[in-house]
Amino acid sequence: MKTSTKIVLALALGLSTGNAAADGFALGAKVGTTGLGLEGTLGMTETINLRGGVYGLKYGYDFEEEGIDYQGDLQLRSAALMVDWHPGGRGFRVTAGAFANGNELKGRAEGNLEIGEREYDVRLDATIDWNDFAPYLGIGYGNAVRGGRVSFALDAGVMFTGSPDVRLSATGDGTLQDTFEDDLRREEQSLKDELSDFKFYPVINLGVSYRF
Repeated sequence: MKTSTKIVLALALGLSTGNAAADGFALGAKVGTTGLGLEGTLGMTETINLRGGVYGLKYGYDFEEEGIDYQGDLQLRSAALMVDWHPGGRGFRVTAGAFANGNELKGRAEGNLEIGEREYDVRLDATIDWNDFAPYLGIGYGNAVRGGRVSFALDAGVMFTGSPDVRLSATGDGTLQDTFEDDLRREEQSLKDELSDFKFYPVINLGVSYRF
């Protein structure tokens, strides 16, 4: 686990073991583009809540890049620490914070593959990941520490993940050719260039919380 993930995870879980403020404490479950999550919300003032969470999910995700079809797996894995501002103390909120981002996409392709400018009979493995520290801005609705014991919430925002890092490796007889390593590095750079605009990760989550 990345160091920043451990730090934010510790802070997020600290909400559930810390001393609940006079404004209340709630635990909740989330589901959405960050995966399945567990959150704790601590009321700080009438309009400010501190919220932390851990999220994760793994599922199959096939994709095509640079003319190569990959069979892949998307691993969602993150932890967050956020501040919710509720104007007037109501349900609507504006959120700022950061994620320790461990999201990763792995893919594999096998056969006669066009790598660089030539065709090779190899198995190609791709790993795509992003910055492990991702600032977050968003809006939402729901105040877990005010109102009834049970409350519902919606989050919509963006993680600023930066351009993805791409790593390619290969196995097979084709890797023995003198030209292969240069073509593999050329393919890797081309894939990085193609994905360079994917600097943001959308966050849309639904949740339910219970106030203690």
